[in-house]
Amino acid sequence: MRKAAGLTVIECKYCYNKWRVDCSGGTPVFTSELKEFQQPREVDLYHACGAYSAMGVPVEIHNVDYENYSQYAPYAGVTRDYSDAVYSALSQGRAVLVAGGYCNYAPAILGGLQRALGADRRIGVVWIDAHADCRVPETSPEPVRLVGVPLSTMAGLTLPVYRREVCGLETPCRGEDILASDLRMMDETTAENLCAANIAPVDGSIFESEALWREKVSALAERVDAIYLSVDADILKPDYVPAYEKRVPLGHDLDVVARNVQAVMETGKVGAYSLFCFDFDHYEQGGERTYASGKTLVTAGLERWSMIP
Repeated sequence: MRKAAGLTVIECKYCYNKWRVDCSGGTPVFTSELKEFQQPREVDLYHACGAYSAMGVPVEIHNVDYENYSQYAPYAGVTRDYSDAVYSALSQGRAVLVAGGYCNYAPAILGGLQRALGADRRIGVVWIDAHADCRVPETSPEPVRLVGVPLSTMAGLTLPVYRREVCGLETPCRGEDILASDLRMMDETTAENLCAANIAPVDGSIFESEALWREKVSALAERVDAIYLSVDADILKPDYVPAYEKRVPLGHDLDVVARNVQAVMETGKVGAYSLFCFDFDHYEQGGERTYASGKTLVTAGLERWSMIP
């Protein structure tokens, strides 16, 4: 482990637009377009309150820009930008905070981390999300949204060409090295996919217990060389994220999620930290409250983050 020389914050101006992949014809066919934010963004609040300074290191901002990758389709170009930005930052000894975007970018973030550290390094994933996001398009008769495949992609269950050539993730993550909680929104097919990937979901009751959560995190940290920490806004109770795309029942209090994020940071093995889905361009539905929740989790993580792999 080494002390982070700085912090690279990845921000993205592109709003959620339901990118899909259809494998019903035997070959993956991707559909994607670009949609930019029109209203105040969560990162505007992060800048205004100085959230990025909480780590106490020099900060640089990387703005994801499809124009730099326009030779590719939007889904591939924007995703490659994420992977390259993570790779560049970690190669320079900088921690990476992904302050905007959606779950579909997770395999690229892991890919950038793996490219920087080496495919021989054992990297774990802490997946804090209401959804398992472990679909397998090859077995689906209908198109699947890319936000539904990050865990299955990272674990090597699906879309190998996309994983390697777009996300830059050459070696899949071992299922036993994915700590996934609380996954309360899960159907039978997704549960079967998780089992096939050897991913054992962490029950919400364990997530609520500081002692049990720290035990799980410590066990993961002991067997891996590095950790990618990903948090989706829907892990929270709906009142904390009223501008979320669709109300997700149940969830956890903000202080519990913040505490559990800090437990992961305290391992000293986190290389990249992403906060997804805090902005769907629905500011009028309670954006101020939603963005404030995101800001709390940004600062909670950065305050306990000093070492990187």
